[in-house]
Amino acid sequence: MVDPVEKSLRKKDSSTTGKGMERAREILDAARKIFALDGYAALSMRSVASHVGVSLSTVQHYYKSKEALLEALLLYMMDSYQKQIDAVTREMASADRGAQFMAAMEIFLADIKNPMTSGVFVEIWALANRNPYAAKILETIHARERKAVSRLIKNLAPATDNADLDIRAILIPALIDGLLLRVTRKGVSSAEVAQLEEAGRRAFLLLAKKG
Repeated sequence: MVDPVEKSLRKKDSSTTGKGMERAREILDAARKIFALDGYAALSMRSVASHVGVSLSTVQHYYKSKEALLEALLLYMMDSYQKQIDAVTREMASADRGAQFMAAMEIFLADIKNPMTSGVFVEIWALANRNPYAAKILETIHARERKAVSRLIKNLAPATDNADLDIRAILIPALIDGLLLRVTRKGVSSAEVAQLEEAGRRAFLLLAKKG
């Protein structure tokens, strides 16, 4: 699979060296931190440049605009998930399909507790309600989610018909999103988080194997 950082540069006019790839990663990481912690209003090409310690023109060399940077950031995160899932699938090639499916789900369960991840997705959900460009990006992300989950379900339950597969591939990410919103709330105890995660695991498997 192509490196997620390299894919984030697909709209860049020129080729990128190894050092340039590392710089692009630093830019994406800075954008993620600013967007997650301070929101869209605080995210600017200048704020990212200042955070990384480079000039504004350097950031623009990799990503032409704030919108292009935001899109690259979100797709970079999705590509990183897919890279992890592909790695788990390869490592567990000899395991049963149920174990493979649940290993992929564990990647999502672990990451939703990351403040950077929850901050990014809560912000983009809110932004998509009032910003057409953000709404378009979010729909792209949802399509990528459905495609990834569809493959996982089909591997586990190959007899699933396409219509049912589509519904399940929507429901499982929706459950993950709901868990993210709940487990990241202030005041939620670690015991409740553990209970929700375990209930989530049962629900994921039930939805994937049903039928």
